[in-house]
Amino acid sequence: MAADSTADSTAQPADQPTDGGTCLVLDAGGARSAYQVGALGVLLPALEADGHRPTLLVGTSAGALLSAALTSTAHLDAEEQGARLLEVLAQATKKQVMQPLWRQAPVVLARYASETLGLTGFRLRGLFGTAPLAATLGRAIDWDALHDNVDAGRVEALALTATAVRTGRVTMFTEATGAYGDLPVPPAEHHRAYVRARTGVEHLMASAAIPALFPSVQVEEPAEAAGWYVDGATRRRVPLAPAVELGADRVVVVGTGSIRPAQPDAERDQQAVDLGDGGATLLGAVMDDPLRHDLRRLAETNVLVDDPDLAPHLERHRRARGRAPQRVLPYAAVAPEQGEELAQVAMDVFRANHATVRRTIGDPDLQVVHRLLGSDSPLQGELLSYLMFDPDFFDEAAALGRRDAQRWLETNGGLWRTGHLDPPSGVAG
Repeated sequence: MAADSTADSTAQPADQPTDGGTCLVLDAGGARSAYQVGALGVLLPALEADGHRPTLLVGTSAGALLSAALTSTAHLDAEEQGARLLEVLAQATKKQVMQPLWRQAPVVLARYASETLGLTGFRLRGLFGTAPLAATLGRAIDWDALHDNVDAGRVEALALTATAVRTGRVTMFTEATGAYGDLPVPPAEHHRAYVRARTGVEHLMASAAIPALFPSVQVEEPAEAAGWYVDGATRRRVPLAPAVELGADRVVVVGTGSIRPAQPDAERDQQAVDLGDGGATLLGAVMDDPLRHDLRRLAETNVLVDDPDLAPHLERHRRARGRAPQRVLPYAAVAPEQGEELAQVAMDVFRANHATVRRTIGDPDLQVVHRLLGSDSPLQGELLSYLMFDPDFFDEAAALGRRDAQRWLETNGGLWRTGHLDPPSGVAG
């Protein structure tokens, strides 16, 4: 088991004012976050009915944006929170997220030329301009309400994940209630740090800055963490570790990548590949794999800790290494059963809304990306799903999220599971 795993977290626990809490972990996904919005529309009311509204929120990239939006509405009931999330999603259309390529192209060419000539004061930091996204976040999220909800303890801690460009350190910009106490201090070798901050647009922009595509973001506050940052998913290997380190006693996870790896297929592996396939494989490794693996580690650790024969040996082993005892952490996990579903939806919406001559002339950006990355790529939909800021895609992705969340509740007879993510046939989870 990796030294920097959720199950083997050695962070010094926070001095908490309560007996833990429910942590909501929202992972990366770009435009695929619409799936998370749909899932949350089912999960939030279920959590409220169960008496476990989230008081700890951990968000990465697009998940950070949703976490901030949820914190700003923590004073509302669950149904209203879900409705407000849909309102935020409706504002995330392409025009309100990215500048058109034709407008950005002169800047990109000028910056690229300046770096080629050695004029490094005029650097190229990303292909797409994201000034519209910053403006959208400024007005879509009620920042005063967000701070009020943290101050009042409705949300004990909001942690937004970003990656320092130069050092690769995973930084958790954390806004916590004054009663929360000290933030966790992970071991130096985990290359992860918590920084107390009054969160704002710059922290969300930093967390969502997909390297190369979106410009890296300069964060100025707090001063001890000032610097340039990119997408929080870039280097984080253990997405669930913050939930453990912040002291959660239950965790709810909503991802956008397949909860199960693709099945072996020798015939598909022999098909010719292109730039799009390579890009999709890289994105999957960064965005999807860590959450899938960490969920399995969490579930397997629960089984070990709950085994009366194995638990004493595990506790002695941890005590000998100066680590706190492990505990069973009930979880709920919603993510696509098969990642191809969102990719197929993205391709369908692209063909219907963006592939015609009229639509291409009016907004050529997605067509350009489609052609540059290999229009015949079998994995083209996977790439496009991150950039498909289209209301039709949002609607269909959200519907899939609602379906999968409802399926989780029905399969488990409720929210919580402690056993294996994939229980053996006839064995309860």
